[in-house]
Amino acid sequence: MESYNFFYVYTLVQDYLKYICQETQLAAAPNRVAEVLRKAGSSLQKEVEGNLRPYIDLLEVHSVEEASSIFNQVMENEFADGKTNWGRILTIFLFGGILTKKLQEPLAKENLDQVSHFITDYIITTKAKWINENGGWDNGFMTKFEDKGSWISLSSLKTKIVAVFSLFSQYHS
Repeated sequence: MESYNFFYVYTLVQDYLKYICQETQLAAAPNRVAEVLRKAGSSLQKEVEGNLRPYIDLLEVHSVEEASSIFNQVMENEFADGKTNWGRILTIFLFGGILTKKLQEPLAKENLDQVSHFITDYIITTKAKWINENGGWDNGFMTKFEDKGSWISLSSLKTKIVAVFSLFSQYHS
């Protein structure tokens, strides 16, 4: 299915990470899904980063390989109960944004392509079937997040992200 091909998801991931990292003169979103992802994610991104500031400040990411390892460990914890929903799909992007910002500090932005690649690979490998079965990006994700009211009420998502990240940080501080 077209919406699950690697390039489509890669475009969503890379656009979101560029947007979150506030690249100068960022073009308009490549499609409506990316536009909704920007809106839903950026609001939560700021709040989650604020809540996680003590943990984020302790997190040191020196390479893309290290970021990939951290990402995979956090995602393993996030989805350990076997449950997937659109809020958890959004956490993939949020945590990717956190790691990308941490990589920007010690390293140059050329790592964005590699980070986008491992996040996309994770989504394609582990979540594409669920996404397809739940309406896809256009009918599932868009339906859930296009209406501002539905994503503002994601306090349980924020709580879950804080819990997973704090658990992770205990092992990597």
